Amino acid sequence: MSFLNRLTALELRLSGVSWILRHTIQRKKVTILMFHKPLPEDFEKAVVALKKRYNILPFSQFIDQNLNAGFKLPPRPLVITLDDGWASNYFLLPVIEKYEVPVIIFLMAEIADTKRQPWFKFINNKHQKQELKRVSDSIRMTTLKHRGFEETREYSERIALNLQEITEMQASGLVEFGSHTLFHPILPRCNDAKALREIQVSKQKVEALTGRTCRFFSFPNGEYSERDIRLCKKAGYEAAVTLDVGFNQPGSDPFRLKRISVPDKSSVSELLIKASGFWAFFKVIVGKQKKNRRHSGL
Repeated sequence: MSFLNRLTALELRLSGVSWILRHTIQRKKVTILMFHKPLPEDFEKAVVALKKRYNILPFSQFIDQNLNAGFKLPPRPLVITLDDGWASNYFLLPVIEKYEVPVIIFLMAEIADTKRQPWFKFINNKHQKQELKRVSDSIRMTTLKHRGFEETREYSERIALNLQEITEMQASGLVEFGSHTLFHPILPRCNDAKALREIQVSKQKVEALTGRTCRFFSFPNGEYSERDIRLCKKAGYEAAVTLDVGFNQPGSDPFRLKRISVPDKSSVSELLIKASGFWAFFKVIVGKQKKNRRHSGL
């Protein structure tokens, strides 16, 4: 986030908007946040800020209670998720244990416990990366192959959690694991056979890594189709998270759970404004204003 945006976040926080949202809209709804690979010091800062203002729940507790129409949420409930299962997530364990904060990590199941790399790490150009997310999966794979990428290639550097780390984190009783497919394709761009394999086999792989039932799924890039939801249900998952921005409540569709992406490294003001959901709304308003000015010739 730029300095200007950081300043805007501070101004918004000082205006009290995040406090108002926490104590009104968020008070009786579940906020799910998404991190990726924060550094321990940044994660600790985020955890301290969030614990002061929210009640952090295990993801499984929310899902179990979500199926019970009569359950009561604590005020301002929040869930912390981490996508991909990066090796650096292991170094968050002391923070997790120190503050007794539950988290769920969604693993790329064929990259965990290997020295493989996901395709999006192979592509450095941001524009090219976005283009490859938009095309069909067959075109994406062909393009990557022509550039020398192979999904099963082992590199010298390990970038994903290994079995020992997964086992130790799980043993803390504070870390849950779910599936984030096998290799992180964009599921709606995949044919039926590949989508089924990525969803179904990744569940089995995660179960082999953890020794526990894999109950939950995270859609790569937050993208999904009705077919992908059907495949998740068929595979035996109990819930799935998207990147549809918003909050959840008792009775929310467990396979279309909304999440808010927050920076791995941010100021407390940025974190709280984004966690409140206001930043996404603010960006839409600013975007509309800019669009209107362009159309008016200003």
